[in-house]
Order: sequence, then structure tokens, then C-alpha cells
Amino acid sequence: MKDESEDLMALHDDVALQALGSGAFVTQIVDRYWIAVGPNGGYLGALVASAGDAHVADAERQLRSLTIHYLLPPELGQVRINVQTVRSGKSVDFLRFEMIQDDKPVLVATGVWALSNKIIETPTLTMPEVPSPDLCLPGVRLTEKPTRLHEQWEIRSVDTLETDTSTPSLTWWIRPAKETPMSSSLVIAIADALPPPIFVLSLDLKSVPTIDLTVHIRTDLASVNWSSDSWVLVHFATTHASGGFLEEDGHMWHQNGTLLGMSRQLALAR
Repeated sequence: MKDESEDLMALHDDVALQALGSGAFVTQIVDRYWIAVGPNGGYLGALVASAGDAHVADAERQLRSLTIHYLLPPELGQVRINVQTVRSGKSVDFLRFEMIQDDKPVLVATGVWALSNKIIETPTLTMPEVPSPDLCLPGVRLTEKPTRLHEQWEIRSVDTLETDTSTPSLTWWIRPAKETPMSSSLVIAIADALPPPIFVLSLDLKSVPTIDLTVHIRTDLASVNWSSDSWVLVHFATTHASGGFLEEDGHMWHQNGTLLGMSRQLALAR
């Protein structure tokens, strides 16, 4: 899928949209986020988040929750994203999305954009103590060769060959290979940018396509001190698999310990 003529581009450029009016946007699906059979689900979710930000058009109302159902993997080329405001309240907007390619829906989603307040501030999830990125191995474990997706990220594996692999969980440092601002699209993309931890237990699995992905953003992103040398620590774990389905829970922290987001996805084992 790789086009050698394409330069590495920043995520915020790859999720830029053209507004058509009345809640409709178009963009091009590019191959820079390709995995085995199509574009990565985190990249598609980042496009949806970008459409929601543009539709709400209120810097005070940030994405707080996004749930995406993946119907079909889109092909390279143009897609249309239709956004509908289901309800707009004093502090919360509820949106519905549909991504369409060649008159077929390939993705549907719902999202919540909302104001923040200081009514409750009792964080209890703390970032695990791990080696710094410069002390961790570069690259992506569990894959024979890098995908186009992983070319878009700088990745350091916290886990080593001595790590206990009896538990399907993995921890990584990650940041965009090309500088991009902190945004809801960036958090959504990171939530699905790395190999599923179930591969620790089942290397014979050929693929685990995502059925649905939910991401909760847990901080005000405008207040995050983000720069080109910042990293995000991510931890993903699977605790139950049955009937050919498995879940993956994730946590994403800014390197300063701020919890950026939490995720859960349901995937189909093949």
C-alpha cells in the first residue's frame, strides 16, 4: 500500500476535513494509517472526532466520550462524514455520526461534547512507575514487520523479554512521529494505535478486528502542556475472551502523570 512519493505528514493534517455545510464533511482516506486489511480504527475515530469538533465549533465544549461501531473497512479515497446534533443542552451536546463511502455506511458513532466544571476532583488512577522512554526498546513488539500505521508513531516498549507474558497486557510510550498539537483526535488515535495484548497469549491469531471502540477523555486537553518532545504512556489489557470475542481496556497518561483518557473496545478474534 505504500506510496514512496508521500512524505510523512502530521496527524492534524491527515484528519483535516472539508466542510460542505449542514453537518456534512468530506476527506480522503489515506494509506499512512493502513494495517492488515484497511485503515486503522483509531485513525477513523480521529476523523470522527475532528468532524465533531468542527460541528460543535465551541472551544469550551470538548469531546468527553466517543463510541464508534465499525461496519466495513473503507477503501482508499473519499469518504463523507455526516454529523447530527441529537440534543444540545446548557453544558452537554450529544452528536450522531455516519461515515459513508460509495453510498455505503462504513462506520457509525455517537459522541458527547461538554463543558467542564470543578464540582468533583478526586483522581485515584495514577500512572504506573516505568522506565523513561530513552531507557525502553524502540519499535513494536509482536509484529513481524512495521505496518504503515506504526510508521506514523514513535514507539518505545516498556515490556521486555523478561516481562511476564502470562497476563495479556502491554505498556508502551508513544508519540506522533511528526509533531502535532494535543487534541481529541490525537487521544482517539492513540487509543487504537498499538497491537492487541491478546497476541501475548495467542500468537496464532491472524487478526482481531475491532467491533466497537469507546474512548473517554478525562482531562481538559487545552490545559495539557504538550510539546514535540512529550510522550504518552499507554497500558492496554485483556481480561476475558469467550465466544470468539475479547475486550481490551486502555489507559493513556501524559508523561507528567495526567490521565488523558480511558478506552474499551470489543474485538473479534480470527
